Amino acid sequence: METGEIFLGFACILLVLDFILLLKAKANAKPEEKKKFELAFFASTIACVLIVASYLRLTRAFLNNAFSLTEVYTYSSSGLSIAYKLGDPWIGSSGSMLFVTFLFALVYFVYRFKGLGKESVFRTTTYKILDVFLIFLLIVTLLKSPFELLVGTPPDGMGLNPLLQTFWVLVHPPVIFSGYIFVFFAFALTLAGMITGEPEEQERKTLKLSLYAAWLFLALGIALGGWWSYEVLGWGGYWAWDPVETASLLPLLALTAYFHLPARSNDIAKELTLMITFFMIIFATALTRGGLLESVHAFGESTVGPVLLGFAFSVVLYFFYLTRRANRPLYTFDIDTSSLYSISIFGAYWSLMFLLIICFFGDVAPIIGGFFKENPMTISVEFYNKWCYPFTLVFVAALMGCNTGLKVKKYAGLIAAVLVTGVVLALLGKPTPNPLANFGLPLLIVAGFAIAYNFARLLRKKNSTRLWGKTLVHLAIIVILIGVFVSSAAERESDNILTTPNSVIDALGTRIELNDFTIYTGMGSVYYPQHSFVGPEHSALKMDVAIKEGGNVHHETLWMCYYTNWGVVSEPLIISTPTEDIYVFMQHTNSSYNSLFYALMGGEVQPEDFVIVVKRIPLIWLVWAGIILLGIGMTVLLFGELLKAGYKNKK
Repeated sequence: METGEIFLGFACILLVLDFILLLKAKANAKPEEKKKFELAFFASTIACVLIVASYLRLTRAFLNNAFSLTEVYTYSSSGLSIAYKLGDPWIGSSGSMLFVTFLFALVYFVYRFKGLGKESVFRTTTYKILDVFLIFLLIVTLLKSPFELLVGTPPDGMGLNPLLQTFWVLVHPPVIFSGYIFVFFAFALTLAGMITGEPEEQERKTLKLSLYAAWLFLALGIALGGWWSYEVLGWGGYWAWDPVETASLLPLLALTAYFHLPARSNDIAKELTLMITFFMIIFATALTRGGLLESVHAFGESTVGPVLLGFAFSVVLYFFYLTRRANRPLYTFDIDTSSLYSISIFGAYWSLMFLLIICFFGDVAPIIGGFFKENPMTISVEFYNKWCYPFTLVFVAALMGCNTGLKVKKYAGLIAAVLVTGVVLALLGKPTPNPLANFGLPLLIVAGFAIAYNFARLLRKKNSTRLWGKTLVHLAIIVILIGVFVSSAAERESDNILTTPNSVIDALGTRIELNDFTIYTGMGSVYYPQHSFVGPEHSALKMDVAIKEGGNVHHETLWMCYYTNWGVVSEPLIISTPTEDIYVFMQHTNSSYNSLFYALMGGEVQPEDFVIVVKRIPLIWLVWAGIILLGIGMTVLLFGELLKAGYKNKK
């Protein structure tokens, strides 16, 4: 057994010991009870230290090119830059689970340290729940260990997938994993509250801070993933309804729904919605790490998927046991029909929950179908677009209702007028070729103006941080949706244009002057498992181009690379203008493929031809601007709660 695995095994034992000590300890001032809490704290601290040491050991293995480890061999090479080697532990399948465990251990230690000497029934219960969560993460990590050894030691690694060799791989996974950890932490606090009764005031603040932090990180994680796919991966889009991609949206939808529940209610809808958020995170992790579905984001099949789902269902069953013991309804349809705000909050919550159900069904249906058929069913993009569309409009209408002071009847009249306008635009086929986008745009625009006006009004008020943040988030969602509707509906793409070096092509009103290729022969060093020897990692073709559009000339560069262990990868070229993005990328032909192959072996042969594809994507900048605004709004909410908590603590 490797040292890192020994560390994790001992950490698991110490956490079990911590759990037992907490079971026996009682929150009182007696010396023997204080001793138990001190021993429990010591055990949990050593466990967290061992987890950190294990993570650092894996990082060191990447830095030292320890190719005897399967994880290092699969995701690294001797020529890989230090930045990617530092990020490799959270890139791979097994290493990423250790990274999540590492993050959880850090957050857990901080919480235990801050609570040292302040033991209570609620805190002790929370510690026990966090122990169970951390033990589970350790077991999952060890099931597919990042310290698994190869039979022999290869002279080099296979190299990191070129699509992962980007700055965004160093940012996107840690951000979204942080969101997952804060949801776990918030759910542990919620379960502790259900077990012991209402939590203490300080723990309510901690819960709220955890939820806002989780919301921010989940949203930013998905946004960074969208930008990564758009700018780097060469898909020409920021969202493709890929199974894992869709699964990552589920916890964000659930947590957003959580924030649209009434502040005071006799039901346990908040607890239920947070449980759903927790379950969706486990589900998304099972899809990615367990390989339950084929996806560009998923790793191969493993035992991790079923174990993750088994744990999730166990927690759900325990949650419903606590619900039955509390003797409170799951959800009460308590709506004040005379209040537009009450109706809007109800509409926002349920539109988000129906969006979650649709997306969840889209991911689950192929898995269930796979048990009964050899070829599992697939869910098309059209399915998501068709069924998500009406609930998205309901959500937009609800956001507008939350930000207007109109009476219900006047608001209903405004909505009717907006929808009639949408019908007219859909029939006219303007301003986009898509009638559904045309129908929804008037509602989005009116909602955007209403929310912007409300925000301007709120700016005059002092100490309205929460209202500022909430309104900014609402406005950001509208801006993003306008960008999505227009960019997806009015996007234009050329056919595959077969062309040659030193030529000129015209596509979608864009004139592109092509030059000769510059050939870069074999670079880097990786192991070729199919041939059992070390060779160059990749070769490349570079072409300088001049793109003429609207009286402007843009001098840019197109790249096409051949990675021995991964195939041909093209880096897209994006020219952004105030009205649209021009998206250009190359695709290989037999001639350009052969040129890349010969370059790998040191030869320089100019390609005879290659393929160019051009896209024009209007108003895509609205999506990115909305995401920035969303991040600002969520950050305002988070810092508002931090300031409020700090002020109350001083008092």
